[in-house]
Amino acid sequence: MFVQSKNFIENHQGNIDNISVYGQDSNPTTWKMAKMNLAIRGIESNLGKHDADTFANDLHPNLKADFILANPPFNLKNWG
Repeated sequence: MFVQSKNFIENHQGNIDNISVYGQDSNPTTWKMAKMNLAIRGIESNLGKHDADTFANDLHPNLKADFILANPPFNLKNWG
């Protein structure tokens, strides 16, 4: 989602340096891949210091954002 957002911003004459990217993932492998993917593309981000579940351990508790992209955890058992 972040990479496509970067492409959208650039395609609409926006400046990628004017955004801040925050996120987190509960899966340690996905979290590591996301950090690598963003770094390879030169997208500065804060995905937290470790993998974590946003419902049980919000790594950005004081964050106020203009826009939020979310991928619902429908593929996780007992997420509620």
